[in-house]
Amino acid sequence: MADTQQLQLLAEGVNGWNYWRSMHPDIEIALQNAILSVADLRYANLSEANLESADLYHANLIETNLQHANLTKASLNGAIATGSLIYADLSDANLYSAIFAFADLSHVNLQRANAIAANFNRTNLQGANLQNINASHAIFWQTNLQDADLRNAILWGAKLFCTNLERSQLQNIDFSGADLSGANLRDADLSGADLRDANLSRVNLEGANLDGIQWGRNISGGDTNWTDVIGLTTAQNVPTALL
Repeated sequence: MADTQQLQLLAEGVNGWNYWRSMHPDIEIALQNAILSVADLRYANLSEANLESADLYHANLIETNLQHANLTKASLNGAIATGSLIYADLSDANLYSAIFAFADLSHVNLQRANAIAANFNRTNLQGANLQNINASHAIFWQTNLQDADLRNAILWGAKLFCTNLERSQLQNIDFSGADLSGANLRDADLSGADLRDANLSRVNLEGANLDGIQWGRNISGGDTNWTDVIGLTTAQNVPTALL
């Protein structure tokens, strides 16, 4: 359970909390299972805090420092988190409709997270682990996913306009119905990826691995858009029908 004294101090205001943390840098922050729904935690220093299974429903986490924080199984439904979450652990977290626009989530752990309809607009997710995440209908406009691991991820219907996925691991990912127009997939591993009804207009596929991809029409009859794809002739294991 959460440390009641720490929880009370945090409730009294961010300024006092940050001052207390600066005076006690070695004290472990125990806020697991804390009820912080709709809390105003703007600019709070929650780095390395244990927030496992915490309720942060619609919390205001603008510019909050969550570096290395433990947020496994936490609920951030509708929360706004635009600060630094470098190396934070959000595995199995509920991020439905959460907003991470412009935040730094480099090297974050998002394995198995529910990020349906979440907003990662221009977020830095370089080197992040998104294995088995469900981010269907999520927004990744101009997001940096370079060197990220998205194996077995579900991103059907997601918006990835001009997203950087260079060298990312996309094995068996579900991109069906996703908008990848203008995305950089150079040297990415797309083996086994579902690209049915995806928009690949102006996508860079130089050096990408396309072994065993699914493409063409889906159940709804939508077809994959290959308009002006870049580097298809230099990609690996390209289906013969596309050459």
